[in-house]
Amino acid sequence: MDSSENGNLLLEQYGRFKRMELKKSPFHFLLASESHIDPNPHQINAFCAAIDAMKTGGMVLADEVGLGKTIEAGLVLRYMLESGAKKVLIALPVSLRKQWELELEDKFDLSSVILDRLTVEHDAKNWHRKLADRQGVMIVITSYDYSSKLMKRFPDVKWDFLIIDEAHNLRNLNSTKRAKRLYALSGGIPKILLTATPLQNSLMDLYGLISFIDPRIFGSEQVFRQRYMKDEDYDGLKRELTPVLYRTLRKDVVDYMHFVKRICRTVDFKLSPDEIELYERVNLFLKGDALYSIPASNRGLIILVIRKLMASSSFALVETFEVLKKRLEKLYEGTRSADAQEGFDLFWSFVEDEIDESGFEETEDEDTAAQKTYIQAELDKVNAIIDVAKRIKTNSKVTALKQALEIGFSYQRDNGIAQKAVVFTESKRTQKYIAAELRKSGYSEDNILLFNGDFDDTMTKEIYRAWQVKNFGNANYGRNVEYKHAIVDYFKEHAKILICTDAGSEGLNLQFCNTVINYDLPWNPMKIEQRIGRCHRYGQQNDVVAINLLNTQNEADKRVYEILSKKFELFEGVFGASDIVLGALESGTSFEKMVLDIYQSCNTTTEFRKAFDKLDRKLNAKRDKNARKLRSILITESSGAKKQALKGTRKDIDHYLQEVDYWDKVAEPEVFSDIQYWKVDDWGEQTIGAHGYLFLGAMCNNADILFPVLLLCDQEGKYVDFEEDDLVPELEKIDDSTVRYFKPTDDENTMFRKTYGNLVTEMLDELDRQTEPVREYNRRKIENWIRIQNEQLVVQYQEMNAEIEGLRKEEKASNNFYEKIDIRKKADQKQKKLELFQASFHERGSRFRAEGEREIAEFNRSLEIDNPVLLISVVLKF
Repeated sequence: MDSSENGNLLLEQYGRFKRMELKKSPFHFLLASESHIDPNPHQINAFCAAIDAMKTGGMVLADEVGLGKTIEAGLVLRYMLESGAKKVLIALPVSLRKQWELELEDKFDLSSVILDRLTVEHDAKNWHRKLADRQGVMIVITSYDYSSKLMKRFPDVKWDFLIIDEAHNLRNLNSTKRAKRLYALSGGIPKILLTATPLQNSLMDLYGLISFIDPRIFGSEQVFRQRYMKDEDYDGLKRELTPVLYRTLRKDVVDYMHFVKRICRTVDFKLSPDEIELYERVNLFLKGDALYSIPASNRGLIILVIRKLMASSSFALVETFEVLKKRLEKLYEGTRSADAQEGFDLFWSFVEDEIDESGFEETEDEDTAAQKTYIQAELDKVNAIIDVAKRIKTNSKVTALKQALEIGFSYQRDNGIAQKAVVFTESKRTQKYIAAELRKSGYSEDNILLFNGDFDDTMTKEIYRAWQVKNFGNANYGRNVEYKHAIVDYFKEHAKILICTDAGSEGLNLQFCNTVINYDLPWNPMKIEQRIGRCHRYGQQNDVVAINLLNTQNEADKRVYEILSKKFELFEGVFGASDIVLGALESGTSFEKMVLDIYQSCNTTTEFRKAFDKLDRKLNAKRDKNARKLRSILITESSGAKKQALKGTRKDIDHYLQEVDYWDKVAEPEVFSDIQYWKVDDWGEQTIGAHGYLFLGAMCNNADILFPVLLLCDQEGKYVDFEEDDLVPELEKIDDSTVRYFKPTDDENTMFRKTYGNLVTEMLDELDRQTEPVREYNRRKIENWIRIQNEQLVVQYQEMNAEIEGLRKEEKASNNFYEKIDIRKKADQKQKKLELFQASFHERGSRFRAEGEREIAEFNRSLEIDNPVLLISVVLKF
């Protein structure tokens, strides 16, 4: 009997099924050619935990900052798509939408679409058709607010998977409408939530997040408060969290991830007289009570943006106030406020592509028809600001920037590091000004790169064309991703200075550069962390130098810098801003709002000092020892156990890779329509010291393979215990030329049928053993839910009884006869309701029990095999 070249008949037949099994492994999705990443062991562990959790609702992935939660989510997303998911929704902060789109394309070769209300409503029928189509795959990226609106807009669309990034923003189910809406509409959809700070202010944060996964885990909010906050059953809370919250700390991964330090430097500067005048004029203008130039609906937001631009450059302010001037002129002419918004889209683009408007109160515009005198007065102020700004030809800060560059380059020269620096600014106009000033100072055109995500300048286009030629024939990405690759490559190989806006820098990996200069400093700590994280990331070989430019004349600026530096630990240390520190925030934008309030309300040094001292105390209160103790609840596994698990994962991956490599080299077999009966002499005596049979095939559910079968039996059909890893090398020894056909006797056929029956029973038992943990977890979860419902009945009874007792006391204390009668009536009515409630205790408890048992039975049925099939390909007699 002949095998194919370099083959082995038996291994070829078994290899067919073995390769099918290997492709079903979670590790297969980590090694697919479509992925452009090499996941770390902790990311693989998180991925495996998450796909297991998909069976019971999903998981919160809560690794510390900088450990790659987005990669973990991308791996799970690819797995879900491979498993048949068609429609995926990714809900996140507005400012992260583009970053996710780029990373999915860059790292996972996955196309996605960003949807908002304007995009959808422009062509609603077409979008509905695409989303409702169950044949096509679509990954939709949208904001928190619009995600629920999209689900409500097209209620018949079936979503197969949901990812919520920065999920701590939705932790409060009671006070935020967007959290309530998304929670209500996303029930039953498998999901993962991503957050580095799952516990920020209260244990109720965990209640909110876990309720998104499955509201039955914690059930009643009142019972949760009683169990875990009042009674402090932290061990019980950890038990409930373990299956649905996966968390890795940076200290857990130091064995295979190298973290370098951050070094902080500041360069002080002072404003020129003209710059001081400009600052004071703009400051007074923004504190004005009635500002017709700024639409009331976005007043807080626009004032925040202008405050940012004040710290950026006079040139950015000129363009900004030109927009406000046009609005005032139109209002003066009698144009309605809502129609006098020309140029405001451009205004937003000065700072970033998307603005998060959460946290800013909106008010209605007043009628401006009779306000011409006030409008003219405001117009005079705006013109004066523009005139002063135009007088300024050079900003003092740019001199500080040149000093900062020399500090960075000097450090690099002394340490043998390539001379490169990334300069961040929030304004595109400032970006252009900086580049022009640096060219005047002697930096060549080729040494300065601008990047803001627009790709519209001549140099960027030339760099992109050269990159296309160099990479012709390589993997194609989307245009935005290719532009980023081109800029990064050019910066790495040629340029010294990359000037970036925050929006443009999203998705840039610059670990080959170790110097970050903040030309202007955002008030949002998360944004600063993202800036420095462009360079201080996995793969960085040198300590990262973060240089900040500080106006020493401005008391408020100095205090903001002090908080960002000391309270949030942004600029120094090995890890940068830790999750515990960032956990002191409700969100980055909330901190911006607090700082803006101080700038807007304070005038004197004393007022600023008092306000910032108060903010200091508020931040300290959220970082006390008790908060740290509570966060230890999130550590469901000791650091030692975590490290052992990660080592085990690396071994498992190595073993999997060895198996893939081995079986890929085994030739494809000839596929037979019926069972092949083959015979070989002597092999059995050499292998197990006896004669018997080898059954080779697979256990299937319909056409889907469950696992391959490689089973040894003696002549009586009794199993011989032999592991696959031990048996395969023995099969290699069989020479194909010694393999012959044989015809089974009647007794052998009888024994085979009996063996097949026993084998099916054993395989089904094995499947039961494999699914037992998830069935047991679900049973325990539902049993706990039943207990919670009964505890909730007791809580309700106690509350109703307490209310009645309060009324009885109120009645007794009252001296007014008619008031006593009214109170007594209320108490009697409530007493009747209480008695009815008490009488229904047993019936309600029975209903909860029946509902729980029904859910357990339905879940268990969902794990059962529809049509178990034992497919035997070869019986080898030996």
